[in-house]
Amino acid sequence: MRLKALSLFLAIQVLSFGIWHSLSHAESPVLTQASAIQATETTPVHSASVTPQRPSLPSLPTVPKNEEPELMVHFSSKNMSEKSRFLNAIKENQIGTALRALPSEHAQTVKDILIDYNPDIRRGMGGNNRIILRGVNMGAAELIAVLIHEVGHNVDYGYLSPSENSQQSAFMDGRLPLYESDASLDFYRISWLNEGKKKSAATDTDFVSGYAMSDCFEDFAESYTFYILHNKDFKRLAASSEALYAKYRYMKYEVFDGREFDTGDGVVTLEGRPWDITALDYNYSEFLS
Repeated sequence: MRLKALSLFLAIQVLSFGIWHSLSHAESPVLTQASAIQATETTPVHSASVTPQRPSLPSLPTVPKNEEPELMVHFSSKNMSEKSRFLNAIKENQIGTALRALPSEHAQTVKDILIDYNPDIRRGMGGNNRIILRGVNMGAAELIAVLIHEVGHNVDYGYLSPSENSQQSAFMDGRLPLYESDASLDFYRISWLNEGKKKSAATDTDFVSGYAMSDCFEDFAESYTFYILHNKDFKRLAASSEALYAKYRYMKYEVFDGREFDTGDGVVTLEGRPWDITALDYNYSEFLS
């Protein structure tokens, strides 16, 4: 979740600094072709909402070595017991496989991934090339869905970042202004007047989930996740909402360069939509293909 209030901004700054400082003291770091990136106290973070645990699903299939795109990701762990080391290796493999299924330019926005085995933290936080994932009380499917949500924040924050600091817009990220050259503004302005105020004409069914209505940044990350894991559902629902149609087209042409995914069953409705997209079941094989 991007920061909207000063008190929240300062609190999460402290949390971010504490967590990322521990990267250099992680219990079982696994380096994948890259060094850790030094954290700063001003790192914005975004978070996925907390939902009940779902049953664990089988591990993701691995991609043959000679077909794997190169990943430049530094994995670290925290609060991991000795007996969790094998589990941690499985989770890193699952995460790497999922990242390779995404457009390479999206995966490249992620440089550091910390798997934290503290059961009391949020399921995920992401931003500024970093992602923190909770390593317990999440099955494989939910872990990957949360990962994709957090990648969405990194794509929003990095891949679509402005080329220059031009005129300031009405949108803020915490205390930092967003500039008119920021390509994400075209998405935000579909439903938002600023980062936290929706347009008066916006209705609940203009958003893919309840969490997407939190602010413009969560709207982006939830729409990103829905587009990847439930593309057929997103496309069908876009036919009944001008705002959803605009968001679908933005994702398709501005974020995914015309690519669509053969995912979803086309039966999700927004009348009883979930609080967040990561709580919806989806098919592993559809996503990986």
